[in-house]
Amino acid sequence: MIDLHAHILPGADDGSDSLEESLEMAELALESGVDILVATPHSNQEGRFENYCSEELESAFIRLQRALRKERLPLKILPGMEIFSTEDIKEKITAGMVKGLGRTEYYLVEFPFDAEPWWIGERLEDILDAGKIPLIAHPERYFCVCDYPGFVYEWIQMGCLTQANKGSILGRFGREVRDAVHILLQHGLVHCVASDAHSAWIRTPHMGEIREYLGRYFGYETAGRLLNINPMKIIKNKPVFSYGRKPEAAGRTFW
Repeated sequence: MIDLHAHILPGADDGSDSLEESLEMAELALESGVDILVATPHSNQEGRFENYCSEELESAFIRLQRALRKERLPLKILPGMEIFSTEDIKEKITAGMVKGLGRTEYYLVEFPFDAEPWWIGERLEDILDAGKIPLIAHPERYFCVCDYPGFVYEWIQMGCLTQANKGSILGRFGREVRDAVHILLQHGLVHCVASDAHSAWIRTPHMGEIREYLGRYFGYETAGRLLNINPMKIIKNKPVFSYGRKPEAAGRTFW
């Protein structure tokens, strides 16, 4: 499997606290069948986790790579960011302050949970205008999507992709988020599923449970597409096929 969203870079944000914890996270990922993982520290959170492209950030990534080799952990890690969307996101992309997953044209972007859908749409347009492809991090956690999952269909029609969190699907962020992400899955509006791991104990990068869950309830072909095929296309900078249909209403699922 390929995990496109994990806060494994030590000391960079609210994820791993230390190199030792990062190595524990790597062991968990490998144990569950993940062989490629993208390190995505929070970025562009001014005054909190800025993490713009820098020699310091690159050095932290290289230190983790070397530690994995030293411990003989065969987890391939790639550089990336979870980029917080702001009014000047296009300018920061153009200035090279933020980067895509594995240095591709796919940019993992997140939004304030209470952002209005029109504002999210404008920021997505900004990213597209900059020549990049937005991969929307955990859309199911945004309040407007919980109210009306159809917004995600509209963003995909613009040219965006979506990444759902394993914890959302398994109900670990509450019933509303779980209902929303199941509606997105049922309507073909999720392109990949990732751990959004933050530690070796809570919100871990172990992906075994979600692979089995997706296979059982949505089919193993779908599980393979969301956990391997589409993520591989993204890190290779290849086009990802978008499909799906618009939900008629928010509704509720009963899982």
